[in-house]
Amino acid sequence: MSDKGKSKKSQPNTRGKGTPRGKGTPRGKGTPRGKSTPRGKGTPRGKSTPQKPRSTSTRRTTESARPRKPGNAGPPQAKSSSEKKPIRRYKKLEGKEKPRRITTTVRQESGEMRLNKYLAHAGIAARRKADELIETGQITVNGKKVTELGTKIDTGTDEVRFEGNIVSLEPQLVYIILNKPKDCITTVEDERDRNTVLDLIEVRERVYPVGRLDRDTTGVLLLTNDGDLAYQLSHPKFEVPKVYRAELDKKIPMADIRRLRGGVRLSDGMTTECEADILDKRSGKVVGIAIHEGKNRQVRRMFEALGYGVKKLDRVAYAGLTAGGLQRGAWRYLEEHEVGALKKFVRENAK
Repeated sequence: MSDKGKSKKSQPNTRGKGTPRGKGTPRGKGTPRGKSTPRGKGTPRGKSTPQKPRSTSTRRTTESARPRKPGNAGPPQAKSSSEKKPIRRYKKLEGKEKPRRITTTVRQESGEMRLNKYLAHAGIAARRKADELIETGQITVNGKKVTELGTKIDTGTDEVRFEGNIVSLEPQLVYIILNKPKDCITTVEDERDRNTVLDLIEVRERVYPVGRLDRDTTGVLLLTNDGDLAYQLSHPKFEVPKVYRAELDKKIPMADIRRLRGGVRLSDGMTTECEADILDKRSGKVVGIAIHEGKNRQVRRMFEALGYGVKKLDRVAYAGLTAGGLQRGAWRYLEEHEVGALKKFVRENAK
């Protein structure tokens, strides 16, 4: 019998005491043949020699070399940097903050453009108001007054001035929502020196109201220097939804609510179909009404045509915007998602 065979027979049976099955003690690392381990210097009685743990690198190498069985996903792989969850860049504002400015810079390539559109892009006024500024001689081009509507200018070379100031095509566009109080005029300035909505806000940009609320009507009002957006929201073809809460001088039956829904004949024509319902069933005097037109004092005139007087009128929503907890006379800048929703509404209704 070879020495190899003898060494195998002479090895003690250590199965179940820590040595893996089918493997003996590595040659040259165990106890010399015929000698026992001195008590107190070797392994304590009744305990097996602890195995040396396999290194992590050896285990990974072995596993990677071993063919995987079908359906075995293997050990979880670390995600690449492109698959990691993106870090949040914005922190939620906590507590009370002063109105946060949401601005957009508009850049315009040089070229030919109608003067009223140029003024709207620059945030001076909406196109209809810009036409009035042109007709009244308040606009100069290269030092000369221009009063002809439809005048075109070269945006790259012509110098346009309003009230002596150069009009630039790179304004900072701002969007403001105001909870308009009573006894306040919806205009930039008043000939009789009454309070206007611009007296309630403090911004360095020249903003103007989008649409109108009469003096005694309260509620949501949008102000901006974005002339194009103001024009689109004011144009009847875009059918901007406006929701009102009206308090009447007497109880209104459902028969007249149905008449409101179908349209009411006014001095300047028939109103289109609208949504209306009684909000206070007990008194029957509070009505909610949503219209998509912009006739002058339309809601008040609709009720008056049916024989009702409006004691209070509050606009609770405009193009999806609400006051959102603003006190009467308070204002704030629109959030980015609110500006985006307005522009999306205009794009979708322009098709």
